[in-house]
Amino acid sequence: MIHLLSHLLSLEIPSDRRVAAHATAGGAALFYGFANLCALAALPDKASVLRINRLKGRPPWQAGSVTSDPGRMQLAFDWRRLPRDVDAETLLLLMTELHALGPIGFRGPAARRVPDHLTVIDDGIRTAQHISPGVRCRSNALIAEVLDITGEDLLFITSANTSSHRSQQPEAAHCEMDEIAREFGHRRDIVMIGHDDEAAIRRFYPHHLPCSTSILAFHRDVREHGRPALVLERQGSLGIDRIGAVVARHGFGLAIAPSAHEPVPVRRPRAEQRLAA
Repeated sequence: MIHLLSHLLSLEIPSDRRVAAHATAGGAALFYGFANLCALAALPDKASVLRINRLKGRPPWQAGSVTSDPGRMQLAFDWRRLPRDVDAETLLLLMTELHALGPIGFRGPAARRVPDHLTVIDDGIRTAQHISPGVRCRSNALIAEVLDITGEDLLFITSANTSSHRSQQPEAAHCEMDEIAREFGHRRDIVMIGHDDEAAIRRFYPHHLPCSTSILAFHRDVREHGRPALVLERQGSLGIDRIGAVVARHGFGLAIAPSAHEPVPVRRPRAEQRLAA
């Protein structure tokens, strides 16, 4: 494993991305700028997932989500197992539109290449949850380099925060690398790389809150007013109204799962906290 000092690298500098990519490929936990928030990624093997779960205070074998660069996103899903009347081409166009807006998550039938510890069985369907920062984030180049080095098609990803299982209270994902450094910077098995101007990046995503992504599911046969519907499983950074408008443009309905009735918590940036004080 490559061990690094707790030094913040820049996503804007190719040589910094190269250092972070090689550290991650060598086994380091990757804390990184992820559109308008921060994320934590690692290699997809079971030992890495177990180590990251322990770092965050999650149950050891809690399933994780996956991420990749945009060109590999389709590889996470088994497109032969879509519900009836859900056309793969139309669904991909919808996903492309949401990725163009910014960070978003999708859950669907898992491809065989996704290891079992990164899947969840729902209604008898083996599913994978793919989380993306959208196509405009510089972190895509970093993740692509990690995948090129390792020969993998995906990485394990989770929120960059301490788990609520450890703190016993709702925990919002971090949106500032300095805050991650305060919480996790004492460790020598991590690498941290962020945006040079996080406030500017947050303004670059005006439709998104700086919090965990919204998640749309397409693995179940759900109908709304006679048409196939996607299911909002998490009410995250992108609002329900905007998601609903995109979904409707592509001929789908939008069903709201009980888990999405309440929005995820949002951690206010430190500068905003000081202004409000």
